Amino acid sequence: MAANKGLPLIIEAEALNQLIKEKSENLLIVDLSTQELYQLGHIPNAVFVSHKRLTCAQSPAPGLIPSIESLEALMSEIGLTEDTHVVVYDHEGGPWAGRFIWTLDILGHTKYSFLNGGRTAWMHQKLDLSNDEPTITASDFKASNTDYSVRATKDEILAKLEDIPNQVCIWDARSKDEHTGVKALAARGGRIPGATHLEWTDTLNKQDGNRLLEPEELKALLESKGITAEKRIISHCQTHRRSGLTYLVAKSLGYKDNAAYDGSWSEWGNDPDTPVEVD
Repeated sequence: MAANKGLPLIIEAEALNQLIKEKSENLLIVDLSTQELYQLGHIPNAVFVSHKRLTCAQSPAPGLIPSIESLEALMSEIGLTEDTHVVVYDHEGGPWAGRFIWTLDILGHTKYSFLNGGRTAWMHQKLDLSNDEPTITASDFKASNTDYSVRATKDEILAKLEDIPNQVCIWDARSKDEHTGVKALAARGGRIPGATHLEWTDTLNKQDGNRLLEPEELKALLESKGITAEKRIISHCQTHRRSGLTYLVAKSLGYKDNAAYDGSWSEWGNDPDTPVEVD
């Protein structure tokens, strides 16, 4: 068994494949694709986790984080311990994987990596998939060091409306039509006043296995939109799935005051008392 030392936040498919071959210890690979894809073939040793376990799934804001107790139960089921290094991926380029990392941040577990490009990049590199489900040794995970600074709430945003966009950047990761109000997926369409639009898929290189753009490209793209490191960055979408990736992107660039609004537009747009902008 080889020990894990200093794995990067963004790990490439080839590097993960080598760790698997070396039987690296304390490595937990989490697959957040669909059950069907997992059964068709997954990265060797990966444990399947349904994305439904990461949300409360209750109207009107189904993307809100579930109870800490339910998350502790999930992490215990998959064998997470304080010594475990998690590598997480999905099949879409990273929204659910990014949300999982955001969840780990809240739980206070900071040993993790994001598989760049996820399942798509793995297959793009023609690396082996497995149909074997790994044996899981359950743990007794406790969130003893929770960090809610990475979670923004509706009340926080309402209190900081005057600070948007100069001190606080609301990164709207939805489609342009959702942002402008042309397409409404809640009682009201539109955006949080002053929100900055940058669709989550614009951070991906679709010709390169859905890997993230290179860091210098990402930094230039974000800065061109006013998404800069000295501000508090609050990512959101409709249910904090797509903004899971944008949260991860800001983290990868070293943005220190980085958060996500899990209530997202499903909460904001369904509340008749929140202010809304449209084009």
